[in-house]
Order: sequence, then C-alpha cells, then structure tokens
Amino acid sequence: MIMITSEIVVSGDKEFLKACHDALEPETEYKTERASYDVELGKDLRITIKAEDATAFRAVTTTLTGLLSVVEQAWKHGRKG
Repeated sequence: MIMITSEIVVSGDKEFLKACHDALEPETEYKTERASYDVELGKDLRITIKAEDATAFRAVTTTLTGLLSVVEQAWKHGRKG
C-alpha cells in the first residue's frame, strides 16, 4: 500500500488563521477510506494530509486550496480592502 502524507503550514495574521481554521474544520469530518486531513491552530495553521493514492491526495488538496482561496478572497475584500 502507498501512503502519501503532507503538511501544509499557513502563517499570517491570527484572525486570518482563525478564519481559515473555521472554514476547514467542519470538513475534517469528511474522511474516506482513502484520504483524510486534520487541522491544528497554534502559532500557525497546520494541515496534515494523509492519502492512500495520488488521486485521493489530489482530491483533498483541491478541496483544501479551494476553501483557503475563498477565505483569502473574503479576507482581502472584506477585511483588508
């Protein structure tokens, strides 16, 4: 069995990190037999991805980057605009 793991670290303003965490956390309940991820908010936001194959890994990273993009755009236009 192949196992792909990756850790993404997001740094920045504490409020921005909290917004990212809040957007991602509900989705951590969505675990499949092939992939999952966990989020941990501390000094930085750490996202740990585990997948059994490249297709599952890609699906999780696509979901994560999509959610992070939505938060980033809202942050830029709503908070920092």
